[in-house]
Amino acid sequence: MKRSIEEIAKTEAEYWDENKLDRRKIKKLRRHAFYYSYKREAKILNEKVATFKDKELLEIGSHSWIGWIKNKVVPKKITCINISKVELEKGAVNAKDLPFPIDFHLMDANNLTFPDESFDIVYGGAILHHLDIEKSIGHIHRVLRPGGYILFTEPLNMNPLYKIYRKLNKKERTPDEHALVTKDFKLIRSKFTFDHYFFDFFTVGFGFLALKIYGDKNYDNWINRLGYNLDVFFSKIPLLHFLFARVIIYGKKR
Repeated sequence: MKRSIEEIAKTEAEYWDENKLDRRKIKKLRRHAFYYSYKREAKILNEKVATFKDKELLEIGSHSWIGWIKNKVVPKKITCINISKVELEKGAVNAKDLPFPIDFHLMDANNLTFPDESFDIVYGGAILHHLDIEKSIGHIHRVLRPGGYILFTEPLNMNPLYKIYRKLNKKERTPDEHALVTKDFKLIRSKFTFDHYFFDFFTVGFGFLALKIYGDKNYDNWINRLGYNLDVFFSKIPLLHFLFARVIIYGKKR
């Protein structure tokens, strides 16, 4: 039987509040596989975040602003929401002596309670795949002002190899999360025009090889660099987008 959004939201909150996820297994591989792609991701995000100056922002989440915005640009205001009290507090404890106002609200992103057209930009790091895409994107579209933007980083689940890995390593994710697939992009595209940037296919295999050779060190090596360069080249081919592990979505309200 399909679980209700309320049941899913309760489970999501429990997992984050009680720190139930176990990602120790994947962290070593990520340090190799994502070494160069994280740098590319940061460059793209910095370019997009530069447009956040003097804007009213909604973060779906509560502490991406620390890495994305703090000391880089001064928005008019940030409002952060999270379904987890623990995750919300992680943002709040760091929100001191900022040159802009920032608020924190315990709230389910599937049911935003803000008035229509409240924000210029809605953003979040690895959050949409924890939500009901249709409902959350509908609310995000509603609370954005005309001409407003979205910016999200998200995992993907279109590559058959990644699907197998996810099924075999369930402790790394919450029970109901669903990395994005083709139908999710169609739902987002119904409300937004957007550009997307794809990351990490070859880097994963080459990163695994580098981990075996170098161990958990020396991430700046020719093996990881080769995997990264192959990814940059092949990510420009739309037919191959299904191979990749992660995406940045930057869109404008229709």
